[in-house]
Amino acid sequence: MSEVLDSLKSKAIRAVFTLTFRRLILKLIDTFGIITLARLLSQESFGVFGIISFVVFTFLSFFSDVGFGAALIQKEEVSDDDLRTTFTIQQALVTLILLATWIVAPWVGRFYNLGNSGAWLVRILSLSLFLTSFKTIPSIMLERRLRFELLIIPEIIETVSYNAIAVYMAMHGYGVWSLVIAVIARTVLGAIALNVIAPWKIGWQLNKKSARELLHFGVPFQLNSVLALIKDNITPTIIAVWYGPSAVGFVNVAQNISSRPMEISTIVSRITFPTYSRIQGDKERLKRWIEKSIHLMSVVYFPAIIGLIVTARPILEFLYANKSDKWLPALPTLLWFLVAAIPVVITTTYTNAIYATGHPKIVLSLMALYTALTWGIGLPLIHYLGYVGIAITVCIITYTTFPLVLYALGKVVSVDTFGMIWRPFSASLIMGTFVYFVENNYVHGLTSLVAVIFLGLVVYSGLLYMIDGKYLKVELSGLFRSLLE
Repeated sequence: MSEVLDSLKSKAIRAVFTLTFRRLILKLIDTFGIITLARLLSQESFGVFGIISFVVFTFLSFFSDVGFGAALIQKEEVSDDDLRTTFTIQQALVTLILLATWIVAPWVGRFYNLGNSGAWLVRILSLSLFLTSFKTIPSIMLERRLRFELLIIPEIIETVSYNAIAVYMAMHGYGVWSLVIAVIARTVLGAIALNVIAPWKIGWQLNKKSARELLHFGVPFQLNSVLALIKDNITPTIIAVWYGPSAVGFVNVAQNISSRPMEISTIVSRITFPTYSRIQGDKERLKRWIEKSIHLMSVVYFPAIIGLIVTARPILEFLYANKSDKWLPALPTLLWFLVAAIPVVITTTYTNAIYATGHPKIVLSLMALYTALTWGIGLPLIHYLGYVGIAITVCIITYTTFPLVLYALGKVVSVDTFGMIWRPFSASLIMGTFVYFVENNYVHGLTSLVAVIFLGLVVYSGLLYMIDGKYLKVELSGLFRSLLE
């Protein structure tokens, strides 16, 4: 048993390094593409795409899944019956959704004031749901085996193709259609790549026993997704109706920038969920792995968030625009989102640990509270303060519910949260203070902004070495030994 767990540890650590470094390259490509598109496209185009993305990828995609994907990952052993049952149910749901979408698309276009092309934007983008259903099983099987070095290949293809097509079409004046066509192309190429890398014998089957077992975990998981859908999508619903597509564009850009550091926790969570699931019975080992995950992610996450907070204005002026105030209306919203994002590295990891140990109903209860608070606080704040109200709402809820997340994990496994984060967080705060004063006096363009960011990295590295060097040295040496095993 010990040898199996040690092997799992080595595979998990290798997966983290593989996924992190390769995803870093992808995110650089993706960030470059978004910045270029922000310079080429109007605020309204971004807003329209945000609205139809909500309709298709958030609202409709929910009904194309009943949590079977997560259930397959969490399950200790998976049979062919499980795979084919999942595929069959997903295909049936997607087909019904596509038919319904083509019928109601004109109504959606009118509701959001998307113009004559609104219905076709929704219809064409909805085709990606059908294509995505062919990615589900190969992707899940690779994740279960922690074969992220293979899973990254279709992601490279998708990222490069999407950004290349979107930028090319935007340069030639296709507006929001640049983003829609790029999504379709990305999904087609990704589905082909995944099925070549991880082929499986596609089959249609409905095994009642498999469906019942998968639904036992999948339904609470998916109900949590329903609440997340309701909670997170005031922007394309209320804001779109009250303030128009441009306001949605400002909020989406702010969310996009503030979510960049969260990619760190997203990458690690893809690995920790199946990994924690395998060791859920060994509470002491689970505690150590969670604490190490939090500490090492904090080393990278906190300086990224603090750095973005102190450089938010020049980023909008000089990076997302060419020395103009095109995106400056998004600044207050961006700052509130960034402040709200500070504890996300902790809450995301803890939520995954709760899921992995087979307690989806705990997360469901938390999500129900988040949803009620989001709409209860968000609606009046958006009404009286404008679209910045959604970011303020997120910030208020994040910090009032954070203790509940700590308590919920404590019922499953006890971890030393403060002991893992205080050193990198302290170094980040000192670095942020230094960068803020330098940025206010010396940043007047993109070149000086890059120079100040680099200087901040140097300062943070020195501070981290002094404050956290001894602990990090032990952790990293253990990681490298596992990589070499």
